[in-house]
Amino acid sequence: MSPATAALPSATLRAVLARVAAIPELRPTYKKFLDLDSVTLTDLPVLTKETLAGALDGVVRQARSRPHGAYVYGSGGTTGTPRLSLVPTGMFVEDITRHWQPLAPDDVLVNFNTPGRMWSSHNFFNAVAHHAGAVTIPLGAVADDELADWLDFVDQLGATALDATPSQIARILEFCASTGRPLPAFRKLLWTGEGYSKRAAEVTRRLMPDGRLYGVYGSTESWVIGVNEPDCPTDTFHVVPYQHVEIEDGAVLVTNTHPESINPILRYRIGDLGGFVDCPCGRPGRALRISGRDDPQLKFSSILLLPTDVTEVARAVPGVRDVQLVLFRHGQPDERMEVRLLTEPGTPREELERLVHQRVVTQVYKLGFAVGSSDRLAVRAVDELVTSPQTQKTPLVVHAGTAGPTPVAPARDRH
Repeated sequence: MSPATAALPSATLRAVLARVAAIPELRPTYKKFLDLDSVTLTDLPVLTKETLAGALDGVVRQARSRPHGAYVYGSGGTTGTPRLSLVPTGMFVEDITRHWQPLAPDDVLVNFNTPGRMWSSHNFFNAVAHHAGAVTIPLGAVADDELADWLDFVDQLGATALDATPSQIARILEFCASTGRPLPAFRKLLWTGEGYSKRAAEVTRRLMPDGRLYGVYGSTESWVIGVNEPDCPTDTFHVVPYQHVEIEDGAVLVTNTHPESINPILRYRIGDLGGFVDCPCGRPGRALRISGRDDPQLKFSSILLLPTDVTEVARAVPGVRDVQLVLFRHGQPDERMEVRLLTEPGTPREELERLVHQRVVTQVYKLGFAVGSSDRLAVRAVDELVTSPQTQKTPLVVHAGTAGPTPVAPARDRH
């Protein structure tokens, strides 16, 4: 039976509970459960991001007493203080690759994920390649004006695979298509960091139809929760054995049972909505399908709305490839919202802008009522959306500052 649906054994639960209750900031909440003769997972409170962040000092002290090393990684924090997490330096890679083997010894992996600044994905994919016995080119993110030279370089080295966010993958493929240069001989695409958007999926199918996609789902706090292979839909993941997943009122709750786990991930509310499904790939057991976010409300013009309420209406208009919301002077009396569109080639931009605006204000009725006929809501077709220079993710919502748009915390802070 899948670890996502099996009951969590009592001995495993008590071991996790003891580890969490040993953290001073969490001891008052969890110690009382250790004294009970019987305790089940659902007896315990849900752990929030805020509670986890408040236990950082105790988590660091606990890590210093462990016989193995730890990395400090950050998630979010694009416009503020990052949330810090501690992960064993082994990163559970040996346990993950028993169930997810995207690389073979004859592969040459180009690691496009950004290194440094406590970002985790670069280190993770280097370690995955190491365990596979593959060659790694730890390149990091590359600017457009250098991309052609670097693609020539990795092609000379016989690159067979790349890892990147879906936003990066789409950018690289479109760069090659627009410049007329052939792709390196990539046959595998390893991805994480954000959901595989409809736009990225369309670009990948069109420009690399034989490419095989291998994804991982999780967060910097929980680490890898599930894995995805070429025959799996990109929103569906097979839960790795050291994680236990519950669905409560549609929200994904995660418990990390690995004995080397440092973060107190016990019924942790990761921030996604999901459910258990049968994956068409045929792998035994139920898989986890991610259907959206459970904490995405945005306050704009004194109303609460879901950003996806706006973007889904815009994406449904023929000629729209992708959508991003930009907020100007958010929280101020004169705040404005701009709906930015990537369009299909040859689509008349002005007409599309007019049509999207009309659809948004009529179908997202709360927003239409709030902005009325004012200029507080604008629609603009652009050549590219804003991407975080650190993570290479394309957030759903960005804030525009004096130096230009700055991404907010990405929709899903996967490592």
